[in-house]
Amino acid sequence: MLLEGQLYYWGDNARHIPEKPGVYALYDKDKVLIYIGKSSDLRKEFTSYLNTNFGEDPCKRETIYYKREFTSSQEEEVRELLEEYRKTNNKLPRCNSHTAALREKVDQEMAFHFYEAIGKPLGEVAVTLEDLRERIETIPISSIEFHQTRGDFSNWIKEVLKNPQLAESIHKLEASGQKLRSDLLMALNNPKTDETACPECGVKTPSIKTWKMAGRPSKTGERLQLTIGLYKCSECKKTFRHVLAKEKIKAS
Repeated sequence: MLLEGQLYYWGDNARHIPEKPGVYALYDKDKVLIYIGKSSDLRKEFTSYLNTNFGEDPCKRETIYYKREFTSSQEEEVRELLEEYRKTNNKLPRCNSHTAALREKVDQEMAFHFYEAIGKPLGEVAVTLEDLRERIETIPISSIEFHQTRGDFSNWIKEVLKNPQLAESIHKLEASGQKLRSDLLMALNNPKTDETACPECGVKTPSIKTWKMAGRPSKTGERLQLTIGLYKCSECKKTFRHVLAKEKIKAS
C-alpha cells in the first residue's frame, strides 16, 4: 500500500480527524486502492463526502477503508503517489481514471455548442464530459430534446471523446422532458469505458478498436448485433477480443 500508517474503516469517525491539509487513499471492500486525493482541509473534505455520499462521483462510493497522511506539501505528494502507482500498475487507480476522463479537454474547435433550435444558439459550450453534464443540469429542456432527437450528444461523445459505449447508452435514451434530463445525468455520472480485464493477467486494458457485427435474421425478422472490441494487454502483450454490447435489430 502506498501510504504508510493505519488502514481505517470509512464512516462517521472520519468527521473527527484534525482540520489539517494532507493526502488520502480510498480502498474498496477487498482493500484494493481505488483513489488517491488531496485537500487543504481533510476534515472538511471527508465531512463533505459523508454528507453527500461522495456527491456526483459514484466510483468513490465503493469506499470501505481509507488512509490519510497530514502534510503541507499535499500537491507534490499526491503527484508522487499517483506517479508511483502508475509506474507499478501501468494505469491510475480506477476512480482517478474516472475523474481524469470527465475532465479531459478537447480542442476548442471540437467543443460541443448548445442550441435551442437551428439558428438559435444558447451561448453555452462544453469541452469536457464534466462540462456537458453541468450544462445539461441547467439548460432549457427544449435544448436537451433538440440535441437528443438529432443524436448530437451521442455523436459528440463517440466521435470526439472516443467513448463508444457511453455514446451507445446515450443514444438509446427515449424519454422526454425532465425524465430525459434525469436519464442523461444518470448516464453521464456513470460514464462507461471500453476497458476490460486481460484474461491472461487481469490488467485493465483499453480497446485498440471496436466494430459491429450482425448475425443471421431469426424467424421473427430480428438479428443480434454485437459490438466487439480488440485489445492488446500492455502487461503481458496478449491480444484478445471482448463483446462490449448486444442489441437486437430488425433485418434490413
